[in-house]
Amino acid sequence: MDLFAYPVSLVMKFWHWALSFVVDPDSGVAWVGSVLLLVVTVRLLLLRSMWRQQYSMRKMAQLAPKMKELQNKYKDRKSPEDRQEQAKEMQALYADAGVNPLAGCLPLLVQIPVFLGLYYVLLNFSPPGKTIEEASQMTNGAFGPEQVSSFLNAEIFGVPLASYIRMPQEVMDSLHPGLVREDILMLAVPLFVLAGIATFINMWNSFRRQKAAKAAEQAALARVDAEERAGGPVVDGEVLEIDGEKPAAPTPATTGAAGAAAKPGDKPQDFQSMAEQMTESMNQSMKIMMYLFPFFPIVGAYFFNFPIAIGLYWLTNNIWTAVQSHIFMEKLEKELPMSSREGLPPSAFM
Repeated sequence: MDLFAYPVSLVMKFWHWALSFVVDPDSGVAWVGSVLLLVVTVRLLLLRSMWRQQYSMRKMAQLAPKMKELQNKYKDRKSPEDRQEQAKEMQALYADAGVNPLAGCLPLLVQIPVFLGLYYVLLNFSPPGKTIEEASQMTNGAFGPEQVSSFLNAEIFGVPLASYIRMPQEVMDSLHPGLVREDILMLAVPLFVLAGIATFINMWNSFRRQKAAKAAEQAALARVDAEERAGGPVVDGEVLEIDGEKPAAPTPATTGAAGAAAKPGDKPQDFQSMAEQMTESMNQSMKIMMYLFPFFPIVGAYFFNFPIAIGLYWLTNNIWTAVQSHIFMEKLEKELPMSSREGLPPSAFM
């Protein structure tokens, strides 16, 4: 864990040093500012990867109709040569669109060690099971005992940043003489509740965006299936004329697989139903997490002794996430609107 914590603590130490030219380095302002600027720095470093993640996800959704067309093209061709040719065409499709299917996973892999390091640093200013005197003699990542002692003495609204709800009274006395649990509760409860509410709002908005994007993707896929059955592009329920001629109505011979797919008990239809059930199950799991995860900062504040500094980090991080998501979605709607349909003539959009 030190491998992750050291670079994170180094950034925080830099901001504390920079703020010391403006305010007292031992003050709560300096340490609160270093925590907030640490969040800002980390999120700025991850900004490009997060944008690529959102961009790739949106681009992949827009490519869904073309992927469906490609699947339809090869659905009756099962030879190894055909499979290889299909894979090449899929890779070419991704390359032309400038999309990497793994781009959505890489930012998460980058974020995990960063945020683990953040939590480790903030929690270990006052590690559980250690007295304040013992903690003030320890190092914490890039922080020496002098900086650790300074952090332990830092306060916000008269409450130490290192304090937590279930802190033993003797530890409170050594940390800040005269400190009582009610003082900690007055700050910790609203802080962690706000952090939980902000978490819920972000997850709710993310769920709504994913649901809307999925609906748009499904609508595009349905149009592809409708066009395949109709023998040409379908706009407003009508088959679009090509060079002044409307495609002939499909016959059972031309619809083959499509017609067979509609028969009860057909295996492709069963597979599709299983896929839909799995998708629905995942959506239900997301809904459950959406309602459970926001309680984590509140539960952590009580059962896992999250200090006040963790609450500040959590709230700041969620505020950043909300603003960043809004900006990203506005930009994506301009660059990659979900209502568009590549491959159709301009009249198809009108």
